[in-house]
Amino acid sequence: MTTYLVATLARYVLVEAENEDAARELGAPKLHELYADLRAKLGRDVPINICTVRPATDDEIPLQRFHDEMVAREREFKGH
Repeated sequence: MTTYLVATLARYVLVEAENEDAARELGAPKLHELYADLRAKLGRDVPINICTVRPATDDEIPLQRFHDEMVAREREFKGH
């Protein structure tokens, strides 16, 4: 499996997939989740236009893990 970066012009996710097509398929729902704030703000659905699907770099992978950990800690803190 390879870690792929799947991105719109403004946001991206990393997914583990066998190939670029599978990465696009796995990344689309995750990107949809990231746009929940914009849908809420606009009061309507927004299209998710994937512009990039490529293997993630060695620097992007730990950065995303760090970000995910910080978001999880923030959610945990807000829950208490």
